Amino acid sequence: MLIAGPCGIESKEQAFRIAKFVKEQGATHFRGGAFKGQNYPVVNGKPEYLGLGKDAIEIQKDIQKELDFPCVCDAQSFHQAFLICTSGIKYLMVGARNMDNLALLRDIRTLYNDEPEDRKIILKRGPSSTVHEWIGAAEHLGGPDRVILCARGVVHFDRHDYTRYRLDLVGMAEVRCYHPEYKLIVDPSHGSGNRKLINVLSRCALAIADGLMIETHYEPDTSPTDAPQTIDFNEFKKIAKLYREYNEKA
Repeated sequence: MLIAGPCGIESKEQAFRIAKFVKEQGATHFRGGAFKGQNYPVVNGKPEYLGLGKDAIEIQKDIQKELDFPCVCDAQSFHQAFLICTSGIKYLMVGARNMDNLALLRDIRTLYNDEPEDRKIILKRGPSSTVHEWIGAAEHLGGPDRVILCARGVVHFDRHDYTRYRLDLVGMAEVRCYHPEYKLIVDPSHGSGNRKLINVLSRCALAIADGLMIETHYEPDTSPTDAPQTIDFNEFKKIAKLYREYNEKA
């Protein structure tokens, strides 16, 4: 899997422009956030960006239909998960902040009980969660037949402005060795918080995992969320080339 797209969908024009480009470069899925939220309600003097909500889901439905490009959308509540599931968006993503919300996970599992197995749920590891807890959360969602694990970095002692989190390569190797029944993808965008590190981290991730999830935008600095870790089109071309080369060798 090579999943790419903006942290948050801002308009239909923006989403389609990015989706068309990343698909042309070989991306397998489009990721666009519909329901956003930031650590503070006011960021740099501006209200937090909450996303387009239902309108973003409609945009993703159009991308799936018009571009034949499956989409990934994250949910923070059962209501949001219900909207994504019933809309036909291919993959639902449970973000790191909700990995420990076991009641929500069980409700989502029930929601997807009657869905075809190819409608997967991507589960991100919580930044302070152990691998054991991550696997437990995946079991609450339905186990390896339903869940794809996504490593996105953990809290560490050397946290500063230009590396928010750190990819846990040992934890990823642990999943590979002790839980090989799970597919594993890696999000180097959140696993660093720094666009300068994405290429190198992608190389590391492809040696262990089944794919990547990369935040991508034609003008990264204008992104209302996660701008410092979002790469531009030229950088995505390089990572897509890495992905193709890795698959050819595999």
